[in-house]
Amino acid sequence: MQLNTREPVCCFEKGDQGGTFNGNALAMAAGLAVFEIVSRPEFLEGVRRKGEYLRVRLEELSSRAGQDRVRGQGLLLAMGLDSDGGPRIVEEAFARGLLLNSPRPDTLRFMPALTVSEEEIDRMIGILEEILIRKPFS
Repeated sequence: MQLNTREPVCCFEKGDQGGTFNGNALAMAAGLAVFEIVSRPEFLEGVRRKGEYLRVRLEELSSRAGQDRVRGQGLLLAMGLDSDGGPRIVEEAFARGLLLNSPRPDTLRFMPALTVSEEEIDRMIGILEEILIRKPFS
């Protein structure tokens, strides 16, 4: 798929690339609308701002909960844990409506949507605070 040029950029010839949804006008209109929104400078600035907000909130929580450092960039962040409790935290978070990932037993990974709000980040931190501080895991 080419999104940002009107010039040919590949070697596909007619009939080489096909699929059930190719040429679907609704899908093309939706894709174009998304591209126009995410191409705006203010959209990227909002993503950067929310990434920094998430980092600050996670660092505060990590410090209060006695966990390891927060690492990553933008809205793709990870929190190191001082134990191998990651899978259990993921289960407890899921039971409270928060979807997380623990790629290693001592790490939590955060990958919210680019459209996440600060209020949603605050709710996520509240759930994690309940799990990590108010009801410590073992």
